[in-house]
Amino acid sequence: MAEQVRWQLLWLGTGLFFVCLLILLVFAWRSAVLNTNSLMQLDAQSLIRQAAEHPDLPLPHGETFSAYRQWEEIPESLRSHFGSLPVISGKVMEVSIANADGTMDYLYLLHHIDANYGELFLLSRHRAAEIETVSLAFFNTALNQAFWLTVIIFISLFFMVGWLIRRTTAPLALLSQWASNLGKNPDQPLSANFPIEELNQLAAQLHEGVGRIQAFNQREQQFLKHASHELRTPLAIIQASLDTLNLQSSEASRPAVQRALKASANMRRLSAALLWLARECERPVDKSYIAVHDLCEQIINDHRYLLNNRQIDICSDISVDTLYIESDLFSIVIANLVRNAFMYSVNGVIELDVSTHALRITNPIQAEASSEKYNDSPGFGLGLQLVKRICAKLDWQFSFNIEKNSVIVAVTWRYAG
Repeated sequence: MAEQVRWQLLWLGTGLFFVCLLILLVFAWRSAVLNTNSLMQLDAQSLIRQAAEHPDLPLPHGETFSAYRQWEEIPESLRSHFGSLPVISGKVMEVSIANADGTMDYLYLLHHIDANYGELFLLSRHRAAEIETVSLAFFNTALNQAFWLTVIIFISLFFMVGWLIRRTTAPLALLSQWASNLGKNPDQPLSANFPIEELNQLAAQLHEGVGRIQAFNQREQQFLKHASHELRTPLAIIQASLDTLNLQSSEASRPAVQRALKASANMRRLSAALLWLARECERPVDKSYIAVHDLCEQIINDHRYLLNNRQIDICSDISVDTLYIESDLFSIVIANLVRNAFMYSVNGVIELDVSTHALRITNPIQAEASSEKYNDSPGFGLGLQLVKRICAKLDWQFSFNIEKNSVIVAVTWRYAG
């Protein structure tokens, strides 16, 4: 936040710097105009004072400065430059005139009225080059002074703002450090005492929120411990009972018992996988060798009923006999993908390819189908999420694409068999 505020203040300060510099230049130009007016007003006052002291003293009529009592006394060659009407009293009028030699002169006229003396017209004439030289020197001096004055003011302001930012962000840094310690040790008591009351309120809210999250995590971990025991015990009893029933059953009832045994085994693997996904345990899952061809044939046969008499052919390309892999999780992944392919395929060919490092399933779909349709489907979405989570936790690569009216699902892994 401090860095962002510094950049914003830098841009704002740069803009204000040039604005202030421009304003100072405008004031300098206005000061030059006012100085000219003031000087001619002083000359008028001086002439009036001299006339009061020496009534017989004539008014000056020089090349550069002249004074007249009446508007008509001004030579027509000069008066014509200001128009036929008298000028405004108290305001210096400026005009430029061209000389015969091609040079320019500036002509200044002041109409001054005194209560005792009456009207007085002051006329001043100067070379344009002289005026420009003096004006340039004046503006250079004004610009230099304005620049350094503005620099000093803004440097002082930046130091003050920087000091204020440090004073403001220091409590936020303390809050960040306190929050970091709170994340590492959520059980620590609330002992925050920041100089800003709002930060104390925020710290209290953070402490309360972390406490709620910790309590929720503890309840969830406790539930997982109970669920792990409560699920495994009845599943083991069911499995043992089905094994006993399989031994005692007749040939006619044995296929039904075999299906129940398969369903029980699948339920055991699925519950173990779900509990493993729910835990924050980084312990690797045990690997074992699995007969890939037999597993794929079994899964295809178990889910063939989902084809619903559609004209769909299954094309398997299994280039590996056995894999050394997380067998239970691999079975869940391939079973979910095969189930989704059988459920959502249209008439055509479903391709199942398995190699030493990848699993790929391609199934035909309707032309107007999209990935959103499949993600919104309850059955496909649940299976897809389960496969994604297993792949993410095992560091497998999962991809889902729709290309040319076909869904292509691929899972890749590092194989070290």
